[in-house]
Amino acid sequence: MMCRYRNWIICLSGAFTLFVTGCKKQTDDHNAITDDALKNNLFELISANPDLSTFTNYLKQTGYDQVLASSRNYTAFAPTNTVLATLDPAISGNADKLKKFIANHLAGQLYYTTTVTTAARILMQGGKYNNMLGSKIGEANITGKDKYASNGVLQVIDKLLPALDNCWEFLNNSPLAPVKQKNFMLSLFRNVFDTTNAVVIGVNPVTGDPIYQPGTDSVYTNLFWNSVHDLRDESKEFTLFMLTDAAWDAEVNKYKLYYVTGTADSTTNAASWSVVKDFATDKVYDPASIPDTVLSKFGTKVPVSASAIMQTIKTSNGIIYILNQADVQPFSKFKPYLIQAESYAATSHDRRGNTYFRDRFNTVTGKDFTDVLVLGHGVALFNIRYDIREVPSIKYKAYWVAVNDFQTATFTQKLGIGTATSTTFGYTTVALNNFNEVYIGEFTMSQYRPLFNIYLTAANSTTAAANPLVCDYIRLEPSL
Repeated sequence: MMCRYRNWIICLSGAFTLFVTGCKKQTDDHNAITDDALKNNLFELISANPDLSTFTNYLKQTGYDQVLASSRNYTAFAPTNTVLATLDPAISGNADKLKKFIANHLAGQLYYTTTVTTAARILMQGGKYNNMLGSKIGEANITGKDKYASNGVLQVIDKLLPALDNCWEFLNNSPLAPVKQKNFMLSLFRNVFDTTNAVVIGVNPVTGDPIYQPGTDSVYTNLFWNSVHDLRDESKEFTLFMLTDAAWDAEVNKYKLYYVTGTADSTTNAASWSVVKDFATDKVYDPASIPDTVLSKFGTKVPVSASAIMQTIKTSNGIIYILNQADVQPFSKFKPYLIQAESYAATSHDRRGNTYFRDRFNTVTGKDFTDVLVLGHGVALFNIRYDIREVPSIKYKAYWVAVNDFQTATFTQKLGIGTATSTTFGYTTVALNNFNEVYIGEFTMSQYRPLFNIYLTAANSTTAAANPLVCDYIRLEPSL
């Protein structure tokens, strides 16, 4: 029995030795395959390829040879000598331009054609981005794929990846940018309140608010970047529409009617802002697939006729169309104002103890809603103020929903246009248990107002049953 046991141990030991020896051989074979690819860094891999000798020389000229020889990981998208022979001498002969160009072919992460299976924005060393999907980057095809180095991967491409201006750089720098729209957009720089980097030098003893060192509590920025789209952002993509000077004048003049102010200049500026804020989207529309109508950030329909496209400019973060016409219709631009009554700016008197925010169910619409009710406040002509912004000089129809389900008596309230005691509208009776929208009347804004006030005003009485205020919402419908 002992001999059999010892023989079994010897057999098991021999089998284990064979297993280990086999595994070692497989590991050695694997290393033999991969070690050769990993002996060289990325620059050495590129410089060893005779078809990439021009790219190699450019790497040396720009100092990126040292970058690609470092311990960090990179992906190099390298054009062949034949492709680089088409490079503009104005770039190859200018050190700064050449460095930007080469930087736009180098990414600070590893990108393989087999793993980039959905469209991706690839950050390049120069701060710009290229779009990559599988064996395609920008307009180039990757013809030599996924060649490994110790610190990266080489992708050989069949076209250049130019370091283009972004949309804002084009607008700011290019002589091709139409002058009038360009000048207006460049006029939109302002100092805007921003405490991000402000220096606190004290505290207001009355309000408790911080006091900031003058000059540190604002930033100089462009209103278009803040209110529409920041066309400098390289990580995103945009479509920008620019009008030729004649088309710009035609569109601005069309909208002056709706932006009447005290002076001709301010009227022109207000109309110009109304026009331009609809001319950028955060989506790229390629020439082959651009629709005949593009929806702006503000829900305005911008018509785009193929015959109106005078020029198409590709940028590093999108595309720009120069149009000789963009006939945006006022009924698309001007939207109703829906003012939720519980979201007011101020009241004539502090009656928070008499103010209720009610969650209700509208039996007409079948939807829940929240309204405001001020009851037993004891103030004649008590009123609630609402602030609305960017109000064009047009005619409006006014409506409200006001549900009187808290007392058995009817009462009256009115909509004050501009002032709480405005006579534009008289008092309207708030009927019992009426969940329908009620038409109040029509009024005309004679001038454009960047900020305008309307009021919900109670009866000129101190009697509780006679002077409540109640409202779900107020709707102002443009009447064009």
